[in-house]
Amino acid sequence: MGILLGCVLSLTAAKAVAQKPRAVVMEFTARGGAKARIQVIRALRDRVAFEKQDAAERVLASRGLEVSSKAGRAAVAEELNLDYVIWGRVRGKGSSARAEIRFAGPDGKQIATKKAGPPGQSKGNARIQKAARAAFAAALAAYPPSKRRAKAAAEPAAAPPPAAPAEEPTAATAAAVSAAEIDEPVQIKLSTEKTRYAPIFILLGGAGGRVRKIDINVDDGAGGTATRSYDSGIYLDIVFRLELRPWARSATKGLRGLALEADGDFAVGLETETQGSNIKLDTKAWRVLGQLGYIHTIRKHEIGGLIGFGVDRLEIQANGTLPSLRYLFFRFGPAYRVHLVEKLLYLRVDGGFRLPISYGELEDAFGSAKGFGFDAGLMLGGQIDVGFSYALRVSADFFKPQFSGFPPGELPPLPAAAQGRDGTDVAINFHVMIGWAY
Repeated sequence: MGILLGCVLSLTAAKAVAQKPRAVVMEFTARGGAKARIQVIRALRDRVAFEKQDAAERVLASRGLEVSSKAGRAAVAEELNLDYVIWGRVRGKGSSARAEIRFAGPDGKQIATKKAGPPGQSKGNARIQKAARAAFAAALAAYPPSKRRAKAAAEPAAAPPPAAPAEEPTAATAAAVSAAEIDEPVQIKLSTEKTRYAPIFILLGGAGGRVRKIDINVDDGAGGTATRSYDSGIYLDIVFRLELRPWARSATKGLRGLALEADGDFAVGLETETQGSNIKLDTKAWRVLGQLGYIHTIRKHEIGGLIGFGVDRLEIQANGTLPSLRYLFFRFGPAYRVHLVEKLLYLRVDGGFRLPISYGELEDAFGSAKGFGFDAGLMLGGQIDVGFSYALRVSADFFKPQFSGFPPGELPPLPAAAQGRDGTDVAINFHVMIGWAY
């Protein structure tokens, strides 16, 4: 009789475990989010069978979605056979910080939300756990797990195979895990279904303004120095930009950071006036830069480096002051991006050293040249779920040529030829771009 009673109790307990709601706790964004997430897990670990966050992230990555979108949450719930998706963020700082705890049902729609905090403080942690349990109760009332199971039973052909019951940690094990160690209280075996991966592709186009100032110091023929100057003023600049990471969502982590970037622009309506003259000279200007590199992602931060080759062309109608120029250069430098509001808003900062290998017509007019250059840029941008992307960029370019001049009596018969010394070429750029991203 005792043995029979024990078997009945064991079966009843196993059934209770199997009937626990299934959920995943996603990342809580902003400062203090990791601490808030830990408290939510602690509050619900005896009431919920958890799926690993990594499994949910892989689902989102395979479909190019975010947990902030209804479609993203629905995809996670469907793929992992979940009753609830839990996510949130922390707003405020210090003692005024509050964790927003949000629950979504299997269709991705938000059904419960609570706020509490501050995370990281004993009283705040207790409030977060209490709020998590209250939000869980509200979610149970709004969308009971039995509702999803009944729907799945009504469509057996479309329903995925039932997942094995999650193994719950013992009380001794749970007590031994410190707050710093808690990540996933339950280890669920990942699905063996082949994950679909897609590239990251961003194509932008737009317009803006560009200002360029060139000063070339030459011998004046009397033992002194004269300066040949060019000042473009502000002119219209059409620009495009491409970012491509073909393996950004690859299962092989080492391939995810490989990056290809391309930038280009050309002037519209640019004219030049020579020093001491009102004559308008036909002028064309364009630039192209292609780069390869590696960008490593650490949560919201992306940091890496790029190396590439560029061309900067300024073509001026023949005159006696300044010739056309064509810089061919190698560029290398770091790049950093931080996502301030998920994908909606990011900040990117980059800079690079430029090593010219040719100065074009400048060398024909002023002698062989060596030198260096650099650039720096600041960009605010982002995208929304449908793929629309935007960017605002401010940047600067600088070249510093140094001329060796010509041997005595060998000045070339060119209108602007002179014994060159050195020079500076500075440009300031500001652009507004829109485009598409996925």
